[in-house]
Amino acid sequence: MGHHNPKHIETDIREMKGLQLDDVLLAAQENDFVYFNGKLKFTPKIAVDHGLRPIAIFWGALNFFGGGQSSQFLLDHPEGFQVGLNGVHRPHGCYVNSACVSHIEEMIDTIAEFGFQGYFVDEPTPLRDCYCPSCRAVFNEWYDGDLVAATDDERESFRRRCVVEYVRRITAYCKANHPQLETMTCLMPCDKDMWNETSSIDDLDNLGTDIYWVNNDQDVEEMTPILDELDTLCKKSGKIHHEWLQCWNVRKGNEQRILEQGKVLVREKPDSLYAWAWRGQIGTNESCDNPDASWRYACEILRMAKNS
Repeated sequence: MGHHNPKHIETDIREMKGLQLDDVLLAAQENDFVYFNGKLKFTPKIAVDHGLRPIAIFWGALNFFGGGQSSQFLLDHPEGFQVGLNGVHRPHGCYVNSACVSHIEEMIDTIAEFGFQGYFVDEPTPLRDCYCPSCRAVFNEWYDGDLVAATDDERESFRRRCVVEYVRRITAYCKANHPQLETMTCLMPCDKDMWNETSSIDDLDNLGTDIYWVNNDQDVEEMTPILDELDTLCKKSGKIHHEWLQCWNVRKGNEQRILEQGKVLVREKPDSLYAWAWRGQIGTNESCDNPDASWRYACEILRMAKNS
């Protein structure tokens, strides 16, 4: 989550260095670009000085990806809100809306200027309940029809295509304007039908998924075919394959599942392994019930991955 005070940033970065981590992903919220910009200004230099590569995730940007959803942009630009089928605006932004996408692109300009080395498109997923003017106009352009009157299959095809086109536009913008940025995205297992097409995006460098099963009793070995499928796609398209280890919202008594899932991830050898989030997301509404215990297991997996 970072901090605006460089003293506290350095404390965390030193601990990350001690864990032999390679990358640090900063969860940058919209308020950090306006009010707490020390997070953006100081993190890249401190990270690089300690041998870590700084990457930015826009956490909760436009109220539709991740937590911390508090978008000043949407308050100032209500035309960017999603609109429900009933015509009432919804509290999230729409990535089909060009003004919203331009706002994200301006934020990318800022993190590139401050020295971040990667940009992570955080869990784009179909906006199945949006019927805003932008969605309706694009549907009409692509399918020569009315989104409201479309069949369920037509709508679903449109929603998935919008995700892929959003990733395509953002990664193309990065490479055209900031080619030094590694472009990354994570598509959840529930969105695996979009993995193939997303993996073929020329300007995307890195594709991953997040199998967050810590709080259920699903057999961890069932992760293997999911990991293999994405790994095959990434190898075919020349993408870096990353995976995520869950260390957030872990309910009491499930901490051991971090270790069980992590061992499968390490065994399957993705190109990169990330943990969400630092120290069990302590101090947020996504904190583990026992963040210290959860973090110990996560660190064990990170060390195991490094040693392998």
